[in-house]
Amino acid sequence: INKMKEPKSFSLDKINVSFLDQSKKTLPLVISPRYDDALDFICEWLDHNRAWVEDQMLQYGAVLIRGFRIESASDFERATLAVQPNLCDQYRGTSPRRLMENTKYAFSAAEVPTNYPIAQHLEMSFLKAPPRNLYFCCLQESKAVGGETSLCDFRKVYQDLSPSLRDKFVTKKIKYKRKHSKVGEKFTYDVGAMKTWIELFDTSEKTKVEEICQEEDAPMVQWVGPNKDTFMQEWMDDPCMLHPVTNEPVWFNHSQVFHWTTFPSELWYAFCRVRDIHLLFHFLFVSIFSIIKYGLLGYKMALDTTFGDGTPITYHEMNEIRDTIHKNMVFSRWRKG
Repeated sequence: INKMKEPKSFSLDKINVSFLDQSKKTLPLVISPRYDDALDFICEWLDHNRAWVEDQMLQYGAVLIRGFRIESASDFERATLAVQPNLCDQYRGTSPRRLMENTKYAFSAAEVPTNYPIAQHLEMSFLKAPPRNLYFCCLQESKAVGGETSLCDFRKVYQDLSPSLRDKFVTKKIKYKRKHSKVGEKFTYDVGAMKTWIELFDTSEKTKVEEICQEEDAPMVQWVGPNKDTFMQEWMDDPCMLHPVTNEPVWFNHSQVFHWTTFPSELWYAFCRVRDIHLLFHFLFVSIFSIIKYGLLGYKMALDTTFGDGTPITYHEMNEIRDTIHKNMVFSRWRKG
């Protein structure tokens, strides 16, 4: 008797679904192996259940797929393409990054020292066409303090900000001024200043840069500085937007990321969380440095933010934004795969 082989199942009961905090059941939803942790399985499962995964991302804001055998950047890219076939390979953000070996779409998160805390943000929110989704992967767990990518629901940030501050931003809007030199700075706490416009656009030709910006409907390029070789753009933007699917209001901007008080503040938040004395000393040094450079001498960040009328966003206003964001953040240490 010829017994037909039972077709392989990729139903929802083939995986485990949970939450980091079962009592709250907030972002992220966690997907882990029930029977099979192989790369082939999770790729096929994601392909079969793409619509369901997208629904969970929409409901919870983030999905954490953990415990599968993702051994390389190319494995990560393959799994990501299973859930999102339409990835983009262009990066117009401010962090120094590199394309991972044997991939087209996978980049390193940030080529900065490990003791640099990255302020919570919405990826490239200052662009006219920011990405709809982001995908992260851990290939090597941190053995030291840290090793986390925090998550935040910016719909809740919008709700929790004081109406007076929120209305002030909505009325005045935000002005961005972005500068990149031909040679990046080496000794700086400004991540954006490390990145050159040549790295940003993958060309050393000014006319090509202007063409790219025109094609992408980006703000007009200005060349400033003594040799007219410093890239600059200046534009106004709204602080909030409506979610493209649910129509919920979202706090959607980069104001807190590129305010000069944010880097020392993030070091303070990090120290309060992990109580590492090195972070406290780093916070004290960077605070003094930043007060002198930006507060007293008047230097500007590579991507500088003010209110739309050019008036500065005060420390107290920015601190309310940062506190509200941190109140809504979720932390989980990375695990490989």
